[in-house]
Amino acid sequence: VVKKVTAVILVSVLSLTSYRPALADTKQDLSNANDAKAAIEKKLQDVQNQLSQLNKDKKNIESYIKELDSNLASIDGDINSLGIQIEDKKNEITQAQEMLETVQQQSQEQYESMKLRIKYMYENGTDSSYLNMLITAQDMSDLLNKAEYINKITEYDRQMLDQYAATEQQIAETKELLEADLTSLEQMQVEVEGQKQALALIQSTKVNELQKLDNKSADAKAYQAQLEKDKKEQEAAILAMEAEIKRQEEEARRKAEEAKKNGTTPAVTVPTYDGGKFKWPTPSTRITSPYGDMEDRSSPHQGVDIGAKTRGVSGDPIYAAYDGTVTLATYSSSAGNWIWINHGNGLMTVYMHCSKLLVSEGTKVKKGDTIALMGTTGNSTGVHLHFGVRLNGKYVNPMSYFG
Repeated sequence: VVKKVTAVILVSVLSLTSYRPALADTKQDLSNANDAKAAIEKKLQDVQNQLSQLNKDKKNIESYIKELDSNLASIDGDINSLGIQIEDKKNEITQAQEMLETVQQQSQEQYESMKLRIKYMYENGTDSSYLNMLITAQDMSDLLNKAEYINKITEYDRQMLDQYAATEQQIAETKELLEADLTSLEQMQVEVEGQKQALALIQSTKVNELQKLDNKSADAKAYQAQLEKDKKEQEAAILAMEAEIKRQEEEARRKAEEAKKNGTTPAVTVPTYDGGKFKWPTPSTRITSPYGDMEDRSSPHQGVDIGAKTRGVSGDPIYAAYDGTVTLATYSSSAGNWIWINHGNGLMTVYMHCSKLLVSEGTKVKKGDTIALMGTTGNSTGVHLHFGVRLNGKYVNPMSYFG
């Protein structure tokens, strides 16, 4: 749409070289060109807002991915730590099993030694009940439980067997605890691995989202570059139209001077700016948006916005800043009801967003004359006057013209 509008305006400008349109037609073309430029600037502002939001979203996702990286690194550390603990626990269980087998072996050896001693006692005439006890005992525990024969066993054998039995029980209990710890650690490892997989999935999703945002940013920047190019073309078109208006006005001036020399009444008079100070264009002095670069705008503000004396209330008078001739007084979709006043020597003042126009094209005005009423027409977000100054086709800082 922007390209089509630009193309149409450019065609009308290029055609100026082949014929000389009426001043009113050229002014209408200029109004259309300014509308097209305003539309481009609005799109530029929208793109800038989109890029700002995309950059904000990218920073949020990048920060989240960084946090995920940190969490994944921490989980990897936990997994490694658990792996070491599991291996240590397995080693402890192996050692406990080896100790248990050793004690069981020592206990069995002690038991065998005891049987040899009993046999020796029998062979040397000791009571045959020792042999009967040995033969009928089911195992070592059964042997020890036969209380009537305990007093026949030497004190040393008894202490050693008790010690082996206690040690065996302690090691068995320790092994059981170690195996429970191992089971717990392995379960923890499974859970942490699950957490890692979940975080890795989220991270992958966020990386994909970041890539999509990067693609959108690239597209938006390309569109922004195209709009900037269109804007420059539009500005060139506007300059060409203003030059044509100036040429026609200079021709009118020349004709007026010739008519004066010939003693006839000139049909048109053209003002000449003499360098005087401007009158402030409205009773309110509350500036809501200054001239120049602003953080929330994609391009410099080409004028000064002055708010209503009473916030939100239309109708404040708007004054001509200096003597001149009204060259444009019409409605624009972007500027609303607006006025251009030619002060001569390439100097013009611009008044936008008026609620009502009180002058028309060709009207001669004096400094301080009421030319319109303040409003919020066109592309406006509140009651105010956008006051601009153009010198030789370019906007300049209006504040330098006030005393």
